[in-house]
Amino acid sequence: MSDTGWRYRPIDHAPAGVRPDGSRTLTLRLTQAGLKVLVRVCAKGGVDSQGVERVPADGPLLVCSNHLSNFDPLLLGAVFPRIMHAMAKAELFEHRLLRVYLERCNCFPVHRHRPDRAALRAARLVLESGGALVLFPEGHRSDGRGLLPFEPGVGYLAIRTGATVIPCAIWGTEKMLAAGRLLPRRAEIHFRVGAPWTPDARDPVEITGEIQRRVAELLPKAYRPSADRDQGDGEDQR
Repeated sequence: MSDTGWRYRPIDHAPAGVRPDGSRTLTLRLTQAGLKVLVRVCAKGGVDSQGVERVPADGPLLVCSNHLSNFDPLLLGAVFPRIMHAMAKAELFEHRLLRVYLERCNCFPVHRHRPDRAALRAARLVLESGGALVLFPEGHRSDGRGLLPFEPGVGYLAIRTGATVIPCAIWGTEKMLAAGRLLPRRAEIHFRVGAPWTPDARDPVEITGEIQRRVAELLPKAYRPSADRDQGDGEDQR
């Protein structure tokens, strides 16, 4: 038990890829160690990281980030200070060996572009057991076109589970691993963590909009929604 008194809640019959006891497989441990080395090699001057100390040491967390590159989840796996679960597109689980690997790395499938009740149930199990779940609420990479609208499911999860929301922002990864590239190249990488926030019981769409606003505030103007980019001159590179 931690100093705050939080304990993981055991849940029977958890789906593959969900570990309600907060455990880490050997595969996950080795993967995280490898990711730390990869990020150290690829990030010029190391990752420009701010706000990581804001992350609560325990309790349910809904980690919400923008999405620019396939490198984003790898970066989070290397620098985020909590054991996390993640949704991954269902197509990846069609390959047997890759499916086994992903499940051992606390990943579970989600069918994109349509409601996926099984994925939502798995996400709720993670949060209701006190775990941390990372989501890219845009649903797919924005490829540097500015922050895309968030899917409303993130607001639903926040309200139904009472999880603390952690807004995050990543940029520079679109230069490290652009769409279509198989191997990363060196680039300057930036990572920001916003203030923890627990939404009150309101409409899920309203909560989703507030989460998007908090993520957008962490990004330079060039990466924000188009309306924000039109305000002011120049680019905020905080």
